[in-house]
Amino acid sequence: MSDATVYWLGTTQSEVHFIDAIVSAYDGLANVRREYRIKEGRTEFKVFVGPGMEQEFLELVGRLGDISSLERDDHDEPHSPSEAL
Repeated sequence: MSDATVYWLGTTQSEVHFIDAIVSAYDGLANVRREYRIKEGRTEFKVFVGPGMEQEFLELVGRLGDISSLERDDHDEPHSPSEAL
């Protein structure tokens, strides 16, 4: 079984709700969390990307709203899809 990939998405709190609604329309694509961190003065929200869905997620995010940064978290512990999605 593959594990979900963790990304940190830099955006505003109001914009993360829009992004979450769009991402949720794609079954199994990703789960936008309300967990966040402040990094270099910007707010970044944690996103779990479903197994095998990383390229589709990156393409979708590239077309969406006000995103200041997108960082893959290779140091986060792997999560099973049932935990993350």
